[in-house]
Amino acid sequence: MAQGSSIEQLFRRPLIWGTPPDQVTWSKQGHTLVFLWNADGHRFRDLYSYSPENQKLTRLTYLETQEDEINITDDEKDERLKPYQLPPAGLASFDVSPDGRKVAFSHKGDLYIANTDGKAVLLRLTRTKAPEITPQFSPDSKKLASLRAGQIIVQDLSTGQIWQATNVEGSIIDSYRWSPDGQTFVYLTKKASRQLPLANFSGRFVATRNIPRTVAGDDPTEFGIFIVPSEGGKQQPIEIGTPAGKGSVRMPEWAPDSKKLVILFSSPGWKTKQVMVLDAHTLKAAVIAEETDDRWVDYGFAGWSPDSKTVLFTSEKDGWAHLYTVSAAGGETKQLTRGAWEIHREPFSEDPQWIGDSIYFASTEGDTAQRHTYKIRADGSGKEKLSRKEGLNIGQVSEDGQYIAWRLADAKNPFDLWVNDKRVTQSPQPEFYKHQWPETKYIHYPARGDGKTVAARLMLPPDYRMEDRTQKQRPAVIYIHGAGYATSVLKQWGSYQDYRFAYNTFLASKGYVVLEMDYRGSTGYGRDWRSGVYLHMGGPDLDDVLGGVDYLKSLGNIDMDKLGIWGVSYGGFLTDMAMFLSPGTFKAGSAWAAVNDWENYNAGYTSQRLNTPQSNPEAYQRSSPIHFSGNLTGHLLIIHGIVDDNVLFQDAVQLSEKLIHEGKDFSQMFYPQESHGFVRDETWIDALRRTTEWFERYLR
Repeated sequence: MAQGSSIEQLFRRPLIWGTPPDQVTWSKQGHTLVFLWNADGHRFRDLYSYSPENQKLTRLTYLETQEDEINITDDEKDERLKPYQLPPAGLASFDVSPDGRKVAFSHKGDLYIANTDGKAVLLRLTRTKAPEITPQFSPDSKKLASLRAGQIIVQDLSTGQIWQATNVEGSIIDSYRWSPDGQTFVYLTKKASRQLPLANFSGRFVATRNIPRTVAGDDPTEFGIFIVPSEGGKQQPIEIGTPAGKGSVRMPEWAPDSKKLVILFSSPGWKTKQVMVLDAHTLKAAVIAEETDDRWVDYGFAGWSPDSKTVLFTSEKDGWAHLYTVSAAGGETKQLTRGAWEIHREPFSEDPQWIGDSIYFASTEGDTAQRHTYKIRADGSGKEKLSRKEGLNIGQVSEDGQYIAWRLADAKNPFDLWVNDKRVTQSPQPEFYKHQWPETKYIHYPARGDGKTVAARLMLPPDYRMEDRTQKQRPAVIYIHGAGYATSVLKQWGSYQDYRFAYNTFLASKGYVVLEMDYRGSTGYGRDWRSGVYLHMGGPDLDDVLGGVDYLKSLGNIDMDKLGIWGVSYGGFLTDMAMFLSPGTFKAGSAWAAVNDWENYNAGYTSQRLNTPQSNPEAYQRSSPIHFSGNLTGHLLIIHGIVDDNVLFQDAVQLSEKLIHEGKDFSQMFYPQESHGFVRDETWIDALRRTTEWFERYLR
C-alpha cells in the first residue's frame, strides 16, 4: 500500500497495522501465558496461549462464525436491523485456571472451557437464554464461578453440580473475587442508577431501551461490600464506616492469607481517598492511609505483599503518583519511589506486581513519551531498569519471576507481544512496512496564558522541512485526544487510539502539518497537570491548544488563515470550545461525539472536575460549549452516533438547535447505528471522508 492510499484502502479491514494482543495474563502456577488476538488484522479477537519453555504459540478458539439460535438477538432477527449489526469484537475477557491448564470465558452469554495446550475439543458448559458472564476459577482449579441473573453461580467441574452462592435483592453484583483459600467470595454491589431511554430509529418502529446512567448532580451510586461462603450461606456486609454506602470504591482485593482485603475508597465529591483493610472475620474496616486533594483525588492502585503483612499503594502525596507501603495493621507509610515522574494506571499499562522481595512497575521516568519497566526492592532500594528499547515497554512478570511478557511498541511499530527476548506475535500485516508513514517530531512549547510547558507531536508532510521558512505556506490541523485524562504524545505507532492516529498520518500525507498535544488533564505529567482543569474545562486546556497555534505560527511556513481542528469525545468538546471561544483562529473544525453541556454528562466524571450544578453552576456555565456557540465564525462539522450511550445524542441535537436559532452556518452528520466508539468500517470511512472533504473545502 503506497503513500497516498485512500481512506477506503487504509480503513477497510483487515487493517494493515493489525490487531494488537490484549489482556495478557500469566497463570498463577507454571508458565502458561494467555491473551486475546487476531493474527490477520480483523476485529474479532480469539484466545491464544503461549508456552515459553517450548516456545509454542497455540490458537485456542475459532468463534467468529459460531451461531446458535438460542442466542440470536431480536435485532438480528429484524430484517431492517439485521444488515446493521455491530461487527463482533470477539472475546472480551477470560480467566486462566491457577494451574495453567484451562481457560474459561463467556461467549454470547454462555460459558466455555478450553485446554491451554489446545489438544482437547472446546467444552461448552452452558446453553441458556440468561447469560453467564465473568467466569472465575476457584484457587484449586476444580470449580468455576460466574454471574447469572445478578447472582454468583458455582459449578463443580468434576461432578457437574451447580449451585447459587448468593441471594442479592435490590442491587446488582458489580464484581466478585474468590478468596485464595477458595472458601469465600467477596462481592461488590451497586444500586441501579437512573434509567435513561436510548432511542433506535432504524427499525420499522422506533424502539427505546433504558440504560443505567447518572447525570451531573446525581448522588453517588450506593454500594455494598459483602462476603459469603463459596458453598452458599449467609451473606454478611462489611462495614467501612460510610453513611449508606455513599462514595466510590474499587473492588476489594484479598490478601494471600485470605484473612483480609484491601480496598480504595473515595468520599462523595472525590476530595478524600482512603486505603482500607477489611477484616474478613470481624467484618470491620480500618483506614491505614489517607490522602486529600482540594481538587479531586486519583484512585491509583492498592495490592498486597506476598506475606499479607504489608499493603502497596500509589499516592500523589508529593505531587506525583508514586509507590508507598504501609503495614496492614496501620502505622507510618514509606515512600519507595520519588521524582518528577509517575506510576499511573493507563489503558496500556499493568498494575505494579510484588513478587518475592521485588516490586515491578512501569513509569514515565526519563521521558513522558515513553514507558519503561523497573523493579525495586520492597524497602525502596536497588531500583533497576529492566527494559532497554525506545518506546513503550510494558512488562508483566510470571508468578515466579522467571519470565517477563512484554508488550512493546515504538514510533514505527504498534504493540506486539514478546516473552523475554522471544517475539510471540506479529500483528502488522506485510503492507504496513511498505507504507510511507509520515515523519514525526516530538516537541515542547509554552501554553498561551501561564506559559507552562506542553508536550506535543508533529506529523509532517513528505516534502515539508521545518527549518525552511521560504517554502510554500502549509495548512495545518490540530488533533485533540479524547477522554480528558488520557495521554497521546507517545513514542508508539497508534498512540492513544490507532484509528485516529492513522487518520492523522493520512492528513499528513495529503499535505497537512498535524499537531497534537497532551493538554492539561492528561496523565503522566503529575497531579497539578492531571487536575489542571478543575472548575474550568475548556479553560487551561484550551490555552494549551492555543499555545500550539502560537507554536505553528513561529515555524514561519504555516498558513495561519488555514488552520483546522478535530477530535472525538473530549476532543470533540475542546474542538467546539476552540471554535467558539477563539473565533477566527480555526477556519474549520470537525467535532465528533462532543459533550456540549456538562450538565448532561455522568455524575462521576463531572463531580470530580466541576463539583455539582447545584453547588457550582458557574463552573458548568463556563465549561459548556453550548453557552458560547453564538461566537462561531468558522465552519463547524458536527458528527455523532444516535445510539451513543456515553455522550448522549442530545448533546449534538441541543447544540444544533441553538446554532439554528443563532443563524450560524454549520453542517452535521448523524449515524443511526453507532454508539460512542465508531466500530463499523463503513461508518469510519464515511465520517473520515466527510471530515477530509470539510478540511479540503476550507483549508485549501
